[in-house]
Amino acid sequence: MKKIKIVITGQSNVGKSSMMNYLCNSYVSSVSKKPQTTRVNIYKSIVCDNVDLSIYDTPGVSVFDRSLLSVLMQKSFLHPLDKVDVLMIMLDGNNKMSEMDKSIIESAEMMKKKIIIVLNKNDLLVENDLIKIINELKKFYSHPIFSISIKTENGIAKLIDYIKALAKDPNDKTDIKKDSDIDKIFVQEIIRGSINDSTYDEVPYDCAVLTDRVVIKKNLIKIYSTIYVEKTNQKKIMIGESGTHIKHIGTNARCRLEDIFSKKIYLDLTVKIKKNWKNNYKFLKTLGYIS
Repeated sequence: MKKIKIVITGQSNVGKSSMMNYLCNSYVSSVSKKPQTTRVNIYKSIVCDNVDLSIYDTPGVSVFDRSLLSVLMQKSFLHPLDKVDVLMIMLDGNNKMSEMDKSIIESAEMMKKKIIIVLNKNDLLVENDLIKIINELKKFYSHPIFSISIKTENGIAKLIDYIKALAKDPNDKTDIKKDSDIDKIFVQEIIRGSINDSTYDEVPYDCAVLTDRVVIKKNLIKIYSTIYVEKTNQKKIMIGESGTHIKHIGTNARCRLEDIFSKKIYLDLTVKIKKNWKNNYKFLKTLGYIS
């Protein structure tokens, strides 16, 4: 079977996680209108028309603050570069290419990686404006450019066909972690995605999820996780009156996990306060944000 490894990069809210979920035909990466939804590199392997696609979704490179967490997120796209064959950089047609976007392309060029430029949200642009944007990009880059809309699925089939055509026969037998394994960081991100969907203001940005323990049985997976926040009032918001909010978050996350793993999930969530955790090197390493 031919294989290809891809990393998806770009600014926050350009559609990276939506692209990941579309390719995987499943909710594997958190999607939200809130910036910086994805914090760590999410990996998924799928088989499409007898081609093994290994895909990495990376955090958006936009940075809100100067915390250690934000610095780590900004540089995270570099980690999988040496493992992949193709870098897919996604752009929002309504916004100009940033200096960070240019830097990402330059880094991939230096490493002699195949680069695909994907212009998303073409459904929000009139045709003349779209042509102007593509022509402007062609002045600076010889890399293939695809105009798509994940929302309407316009142009995606052509992009996927191009990616599959780049796949090659593997020259080694080494594999990345099998999907049957339970990746604690992956579970954390699914739970955090549920938090993002149901909390507002600073709460989703000030919370972290740590999966303490996973117990795998024949027909059941037991997951014990802790949600960390920075303030007492955030803990109260997270739990909700009589525990209604934490129950909602848990139910949402459990349903997503059951859909992904095709097994019954028991999910135990606890909420704790940990001040200034975003600048705590040891804690960030425990969370998996530092390798």
